[in-house]
Amino acid sequence: MSTLYRHWLMLRMIPRKGTGISTVEICSRLKHEDGIETTLRTIQRDLIELESLFPITSDGKKPSGWKWTDDAASFDIPNMDPVTALTFTLAGEYLGRMLPKGILSALAPYQKSAKQRLENAVDTKLASWPNKVRVMSRNLVSIPPDVSEELAEKVYTALLEEKRFAASYRTVSGKISTYQEVNPLGMVFVDGLTYLIASINQHVDPILLLLHRFQSNELLDKPVTVPKDFDLDEWVEELLTFPVGDTIRLKARFSHQDDIQRIKESPLSDDQKVKELPDGRFELIVSVEDTLQLRWWLNGFGARVEVLAPDSLRQEFVELSRQYSAIYKTSGSE
Repeated sequence: MSTLYRHWLMLRMIPRKGTGISTVEICSRLKHEDGIETTLRTIQRDLIELESLFPITSDGKKPSGWKWTDDAASFDIPNMDPVTALTFTLAGEYLGRMLPKGILSALAPYQKSAKQRLENAVDTKLASWPNKVRVMSRNLVSIPPDVSEELAEKVYTALLEEKRFAASYRTVSGKISTYQEVNPLGMVFVDGLTYLIASINQHVDPILLLLHRFQSNELLDKPVTVPKDFDLDEWVEELLTFPVGDTIRLKARFSHQDDIQRIKESPLSDDQKVKELPDGRFELIVSVEDTLQLRWWLNGFGARVEVLAPDSLRQEFVELSRQYSAIYKTSGSE
């Protein structure tokens, strides 16, 4: 039993990526973390035996580093139950549409275990569940940019361990900028894009950096400095909504009942009010944040909505309608 327990602990120590773990480190961790006294020779024999039973391998160096093979399924106890397996299967399928490929590599072993578990499940109905559900988005679908797994892992490590890193970065214009110090403060995933919120060099104010634009990076042995007034939620709000002003009282007239029905089913705020007008149209009055996202939402209804208030927002749409009219009067298909 003691041998079985030691083997289990050793398998859990073996990493999946990066530098493999040496027999010296395994022996030391067994002693200091688990109170198990053993010899290097015993560890070496154990690893050779485990290699014949599990997908682990040595890098062949001296001293040897041991790690799981790239195609190894996840290993842990207790066994993955069918519901957990189903969760990992669905997460892998739908997160793959939202996040860059490199980010999902950590899920791969669990997805493989989940697939094997569902294939062997006694309840065939559970195994067939992924074929019965779909998750869709009304946003215009775009292909996420490729992100180097090695570069991404270094950025994640820097953020997790609260350390700075040096990097070269390609700007939107194509220029390569060299940053002696990147001070990572947070990360946000938006529609397949990964944004790092960080301050650069000696500057205090944070900026947004897209993960796929990093060309190289190296971790530094220098701690992160977090500004006293930094609030990740405020940054997320700005990144998602693009604020223009404060809260406004929106008043708009809708001509299609289907549009107003969807708005009633999913209100914009708690104080939302909808009134049916004598001419069959509908009036919406609601408190909302004054953002670019609000404008994009209103534009999505096209001629089926008329902005009535506030007056400043109405004038924006009046001018926009003039610009549309000018474009379509003077332009034609080529």
